[in-house]
Amino acid sequence: MTRKPWNNAQRQFPTLNYAVSVEEACDRADAVLVLTEWRQFIDLDPDDLADRVRAQVIVDGRNCLDFARWEQAGWQVYRLGVRRP
Repeated sequence: MTRKPWNNAQRQFPTLNYAVSVEEACDRADAVLVLTEWRQFIDLDPDDLADRVRAQVIVDGRNCLDFARWEQAGWQVYRLGVRRP
């Protein structure tokens, strides 16, 4: 992220925490929300991410993740607009 948008965001929303990487953003998260189809989110490794989060819960807001892969890794996966079996 370039500094100007970063600084503007921090000025408008000073109580939020800002991260410089996807992994840092997931540190100690109670849930991970994927709300974009950017490659760095689609390519996340559920096993690598499991050690960073408090709870293995992921919400796929774009239905872009490999559902079976995340479930096999022990994650609770919620996909917006898709009924749970």
